[in-house]
Amino acid sequence: MTTALQRILFAGIVLSLASGFAGTAHAQTLLRYQYQNGESRNYELKQTLTTSSVVAGKEVSNHITQQLQLSTQVQGVNPDGSARVAKTISRCQLEVTQPGNPEPIHFDSASGTELSGPFGMIANSLNSLVQQQIAMTVCDRGVVSDVSIPPALEQRFTAPNPGIAGIDTREGLEKMLSQGSVVFPEQAVKVGEKWSRELSTELPFGTMKSVIDYEYAGRTADGLDRIDATTRISLTPKEGSPFQVTVKGADGQGVYLFDPQRGCVLASGLKQQMLLELSAVGQTLEQTVTTEISMKLLKSGQ
Repeated sequence: MTTALQRILFAGIVLSLASGFAGTAHAQTLLRYQYQNGESRNYELKQTLTTSSVVAGKEVSNHITQQLQLSTQVQGVNPDGSARVAKTISRCQLEVTQPGNPEPIHFDSASGTELSGPFGMIANSLNSLVQQQIAMTVCDRGVVSDVSIPPALEQRFTAPNPGIAGIDTREGLEKMLSQGSVVFPEQAVKVGEKWSRELSTELPFGTMKSVIDYEYAGRTADGLDRIDATTRISLTPKEGSPFQVTVKGADGQGVYLFDPQRGCVLASGLKQQMLLELSAVGQTLEQTVTTEISMKLLKSGQ
């Protein structure tokens, strides 16, 4: 595989860095998070990224699975229902499969192993976040503000070559920590009511904008509020970039299960697929990027 094609393939990898309801159509539900001082919750956040292309008549694919153990501790609750919370990644695991290598590559922050090459850059970026306490204020709708990052991480963000775009930035870090969560609307909602949230990510070859459309689907027989989601993606190319990336198609669907009694998300899942056209140094390649993100609340001691 030529160096140009390798760069194009890796650019696609960087770019990506679902019944039974008791509610009625007329019922109004106010969706709100609840916080208790000193409370701690542990989540498992898993993201799988699969890229596939056809090169010289053969399918070439890469597969990356990233798994984080993420804890959230409430440091204080404000009169308006917002809270100061501290989020900490206690463990990071990475598994990578790639063409020409029958055995997957593994990384575990708990083992002290290191990876080299482009995937080593991803591992090192993630490893730098382990055991770093990131404090923030979160309102009862889930909107994050006043993020406080340890000085060591701030230095990485301002370094000449911080690492993989979308991870080693304040925006990328905040986005990663908020994956699996949902921002609620200000007003109460009824079944079928929709609201949206817009996110943007700066990449070496452009700005990717994601619009998440949420829809309240009602309350399940288990007493959980279900929120369905669809995603819309667009990419604005960066002038002068050696890569030209065009989003030819994108489709994403997901679901969130919220416990109104405990005031937290119990589980969420999102699957998104993009068809990209990647061009560099006179070569063009189509690539399919599939991203699956899941999050679940762990039981005590799990």
